[in-house]
Amino acid sequence: MKKYTMILLLAVCLALCGLVACTVNTASPPEGEDTWLCSCGVGSTGNFCPGCGAQKPADETTAAVADTTDEVTQPDTAETDAVTDAETTEDGTEAVTEPVTAAPRYDYMDADVKADVTVDRSQYVGIELTLPAHLQISDADVRDYIDHVLFQYRTADNGTVHVTDQPLKWGDDAYIYYKGVMDGKEFEGGSNWDDEKPHTLGLGSGAFIPGFEEGLVGVIPASATKDSPAEIHVTFPEDYGNELAGKDAVFYVAVEYAVQYTLPAYTRDTVENTLKFEGTKDFYASDAAYLSEFEEYVRAYLERDIAQDLEYEKINALWKHLTAVAVCVNLPQIELDYYRNAYLEEIEYYYDYYKSYGGASFTEQYPTFDDFARSYMGVSADGHWKAELNKLSEDMVKKDMISHAIAEMEGMETVTEEEYKAELKYWLDYYQGYMTEEEILARMGEVTLRETAFAEKIQKWLLEQATFTFASAAE
Repeated sequence: MKKYTMILLLAVCLALCGLVACTVNTASPPEGEDTWLCSCGVGSTGNFCPGCGAQKPADETTAAVADTTDEVTQPDTAETDAVTDAETTEDGTEAVTEPVTAAPRYDYMDADVKADVTVDRSQYVGIELTLPAHLQISDADVRDYIDHVLFQYRTADNGTVHVTDQPLKWGDDAYIYYKGVMDGKEFEGGSNWDDEKPHTLGLGSGAFIPGFEEGLVGVIPASATKDSPAEIHVTFPEDYGNELAGKDAVFYVAVEYAVQYTLPAYTRDTVENTLKFEGTKDFYASDAAYLSEFEEYVRAYLERDIAQDLEYEKINALWKHLTAVAVCVNLPQIELDYYRNAYLEEIEYYYDYYKSYGGASFTEQYPTFDDFARSYMGVSADGHWKAELNKLSEDMVKKDMISHAIAEMEGMETVTEEEYKAELKYWLDYYQGYMTEEEILARMGEVTLRETAFAEKIQKWLLEQATFTFASAAE
């Protein structure tokens, strides 16, 4: 995605989708392909929505949604093509409502934002910001990845014979029962202890969190029973994605048996002839030199794989810093309402969407809208999600104000006609004819288009003024 501007990204997506709830005239994928309709209103043929980046839902959900795609996104009337919503009256006639228009916005370009923001140049030029350690590709990451690739080429030692008296080694399949404990209590999703059959885990597959598979190497299956299990101490990765992230745990593991395999040796011959890596040179002074080039190739691949995550983290670090050091007063109420309504309509849409397709299992998990909203906003079961929503809205407005204040101080608060047209062209190209210039302007508004172009420009400049370092793994 071209857009890394977090200041207005949410608002842009919502505006282009008629603030989420309106799906009339949103982009549809080409006919004849396996299509699905994202909850943000954008049609897609891939595994991720091009509008908001959401992952394609499960098959049973997408099937139900896809059946309605043509009906929702391909209206027959000229009025809806002109970005209007149509309703059917009681007598069966069609009444056309007011055209879809962009939500009102505050025009920062016309205001003296600098008077309402206190920020010193030393707070945004020459600053040093810290990024998460897991986004730095280390030598260990490179070797782990190579080991995972080599795992795909392992060979069986003695067929499928069940072994119980030999230590587990890298490459073996271990048939295990495990039970995860955190702070003295079992945690949800961390156990198969009571299953009828053991779980098959290939040591070196990378299927479990770091440290788990390594902890089984050297364990003799016969000595790791449910009465006397092996103990594996691990720390969940910081980017694990839920409440377990970064926390320590102990897994108790019983190994029923192993099937033994041998990994190919990490040599030039393996890399050249098995992995089919083609070096860039005709001659290498040593095998080590050849393997070093291969490792740099792997490193570059891994860095490309996390490049977008790294960019997002840089943006997050920048705005976390600036919103902490800058003081903003007189936040425009119209902008607070704009962002708050956008967030609220997003939550309401997802609630209705998942409630429709989740059925009883959804309502059992989320008996009320407040229960869903708390989970969606990431607050505790007894937390106040509306307060969090208000805080998010304030943060968005503060980002806008800080951007404009800094731009005023630096003489950069401009959006040229060329930049504006380039922004509009980006969205026209993005939707490839499924939305006209008039539709985009009606849904998004010229102010938002100019704000998006401005925000991207000033954010890029601010990122260039900062130096980024990585936290140590121990932090």
